[in-house]
Amino acid sequence: MKRGVVMLGLALAALLAVGAAARPAYAAGCDNDKRVMGGSYSLPAGEVLDSNLIVLGGSASIAAGATVQCALVVVGGSADVAGSVAGDVVVFSGDVTLQSTAVIGGELATIGGTVNRAEGAVVTGGESQGLNFGDGQRWPTVVTNSPFYGLIAIWEGVFQTFIAALVMGLLALLVIVFWPEQTNRVAAAITNAPAATGGLGLLTLVAVPVLLVLVTITICLIPVALVAAVIFAAAIILGWIALGQIVGARLAAALSLRQLSPAAAAALGTGALWVATSAVGQLPCIGWVAWVVLSAAGLGAVTLTRFGTRPYLPAPFSSAPPAASSEPLPPAPPEVPADAPDAQAT
Repeated sequence: MKRGVVMLGLALAALLAVGAAARPAYAAGCDNDKRVMGGSYSLPAGEVLDSNLIVLGGSASIAAGATVQCALVVVGGSADVAGSVAGDVVVFSGDVTLQSTAVIGGELATIGGTVNRAEGAVVTGGESQGLNFGDGQRWPTVVTNSPFYGLIAIWEGVFQTFIAALVMGLLALLVIVFWPEQTNRVAAAITNAPAATGGLGLLTLVAVPVLLVLVTITICLIPVALVAAVIFAAAIILGWIALGQIVGARLAAALSLRQLSPAAAAALGTGALWVATSAVGQLPCIGWVAWVVLSAAGLGAVTLTRFGTRPYLPAPFSSAPPAASSEPLPPAPPEVPADAPDAQAT
């Protein structure tokens, strides 16, 4: 996984390199940037860099006694800080090493890497890891003031989508392993009666949240509302896993993955379905439709099968004519030969 994050960081670095001629102001009083692309940079002891230091696709090293007056940003590489950085230190897809003499005046923010902090290192603005940063701010100022913030936001969205797909895939794997029959019944209901499951699921999606709000108005029923909300969420998740099982089975057949177990196929299908729906969800105005339609189909199937505890067999539509009466027909009269006397008389 770490290797994949590094590749995403390097791809982002390539995008950032397109706009390298621009001169962003990452922090107040820091209007200049020292950019290093595809290589490493070292600031020797005793030297002062009075601008932002941005390293794309390489590593940065700040020696003891050296000072960066503004911010330090590293994408796709590591940062080794033994000196001082007056602003924020932001590292994407790389490790950070803080020596005992390191002093960071801003915030230390890392994504997709680890922090090795020696005793004595000082970080004035706090430390955060992952996609959220301290003090209620999603990104440090060094990033939000950048003209490339839109590209970084796209990278963040892609990262979050794949993490969510991975989580859903693992959850599908566990559900199929422990409750295979129940999930099969839910998937069968979606396949055999898509109109019925979708209609009921859409009605449930609208009605249940309204009922939960009405129930919470009564303070005594708040615990009931909480339990109902958990059951409602579990039903939606089970519906998505059943949809993923259908998608996974078809993917396995299309790709000739005959050795793939049903649980692994369901995990693959659920993750792929989540990624595809997230991509469609980015479309303006109509992106939400895919989420609603799929959630409704899965939720309706879970409701009709009572969480997969009983099969749902819709009455088949038949255009055949009505069956004939069960009363016996009178016997047919015997055939008369043409040369018989009665026949000649006639």
